[in-house]
Amino acid sequence: MHRNNVIIGGVIVNLVTPRYTPAGILIAEFKVNHSSSQVEAGHLRKIEFELEAIAIAEIAQTIIGIGSGSHVELTGFITKRNRLSNQLVFHVSGAKVI
Repeated sequence: MHRNNVIIGGVIVNLVTPRYTPAGILIAEFKVNHSSSQVEAGHLRKIEFELEAIAIAEIAQTIIGIGSGSHVELTGFITKRNRLSNQLVFHVSGAKVI
């Protein structure tokens, strides 16, 4: 299976109270606030956005330990919140403080 990860740098914001699934798996939901300057077609462009994110199990514990306000580099994938939604959510599979 080919694996394409997305890497996003930003600040953890709006880390909500962790919850557990009925199976007892830890879930951490938060937002990532990204701000950077990128070159596009030879011009500098200011990039700012906030992205919904979710971390599950061990990585959720890592995110909770890092905490809100921390600058991080997150690895994972982006998918729809559920099959009936067009809202995108970043599913975190790795995190490090930067």
